[in-house]
Amino acid sequence: MKLNRKISLQILARTTFDFLYIVNYNMNSSKLELKLNYKFWIESQQGISILGEGKWKLLKAIERHGSLKAAVDEMGYAYRQTWQNVKEIEEKLGFAIIEKSRGGEKGGQTILTEKGRMIVAFFDKLYGETNAFLEFEFGKLIKELNKITQ
Repeated sequence: MKLNRKISLQILARTTFDFLYIVNYNMNSSKLELKLNYKFWIESQQGISILGEGKWKLLKAIERHGSLKAAVDEMGYAYRQTWQNVKEIEEKLGFAIIEKSRGGEKGGQTILTEKGRMIVAFFDKLYGETNAFLEFEFGKLIKELNKITQ
């Protein structure tokens, strides 16, 4: 596979923070309860999205199953579209993140490349190191937000 561009791994350190405001409406009460949520994704310096939470989870499923087919089945994704998405990510990054092999006695397999494993480890670390902090901070902020809805 020929990849067109090289992008340094420095891109892995740049994430965009997206806050989602989730509204929970209790049918037995007129009180509106709000909750803060977030997602991280990797994008280029030009703002082009490369890889986010969904593809991170897909890569983890590929790693777990050793199969793209089993991973897309678990995630509920379409195989062909997912294959195309992975190829686009690889093109944007300038390196392969999965490696497929065909045939054999047990059929083919899909594994993560070393850099694919590094991306999974990066997202694991990112969420692992930020979840507790953000949940604590969100807990303080949500009180202010919910005062608005009362």
